Amino acid sequence: MLDFLYDLPNSTLAFLCSAVFVGVTWLGILFVRPFLRLWLRGQTGCNDLVSQAASGFGLLYGLLLGLLSVAAYQNLEKIQQYVGLEAAKIGSLYRTVASYPEPTRGEIQGLLRDYILFVIHKDWPAQKRGRSISGGVERLSVIQKRLTEFEPATKTQEILHSGALEDLKDLRDARQARVAGSLVAIPGVLWYVVLVGAGVYMVLFWLLDARILVQLFLGGIVSFFLGVMFYLIIAMDRPTRGEVSVSANIYRAVYDNLMSWDDR
Repeated sequence: MLDFLYDLPNSTLAFLCSAVFVGVTWLGILFVRPFLRLWLRGQTGCNDLVSQAASGFGLLYGLLLGLLSVAAYQNLEKIQQYVGLEAAKIGSLYRTVASYPEPTRGEIQGLLRDYILFVIHKDWPAQKRGRSISGGVERLSVIQKRLTEFEPATKTQEILHSGALEDLKDLRDARQARVAGSLVAIPGVLWYVVLVGAGVYMVLFWLLDARILVQLFLGGIVSFFLGVMFYLIIAMDRPTRGEVSVSANIYRAVYDNLMSWDDR
């Protein structure tokens, strides 16, 4: 799908999707339907034939739209879980490192504050624009290097150090899953099938023999809902883009509740 759609306000995107489908349906009824009616002139039981074709098509097409909606929502939910896990591991590692002796404690906590601020102010805005930057990976590599340089002097420090290394590993995995998941989207071939299906629906509707005002009204209602379904799928298709997306608020909560005092 076109990337500019994710830069539009939520209400504008919803209106645009519904307006496109209603507009195309109405234009077809006004300008294409008369030619189709001439072609079908004399065909007895035309509406019955069209209704039978539309019922079978509607079942398959509705199932396809439903599956796409569920897939888009599941991807959004999965990215939310990765984001929550990454933020939780940042907080866990920060609290664990608080038990380290100086200067290791201050250095690693400072690096963690720098990392979470980078995610909030640089990494996340880049994701909202559909880009991926490498600064977070480099910062985690510095934290890992500093942790591996630390030599525990007591059994307690050894246990804490083992837990810190495990938290760092989980943090790296969660970040990687979050970045990779934010790039996942519905394949173009599926969008092609969905758009072709919408075109078939419109042609079938144009074939109906009814008064034009009735056809405009019924076509407008069904097309409006079809546009709403497309809006739903588009809005959730990119989990970190647009207004219906995962936010960075959980990172801000970790920073405000755990790190901001140390930063001051």
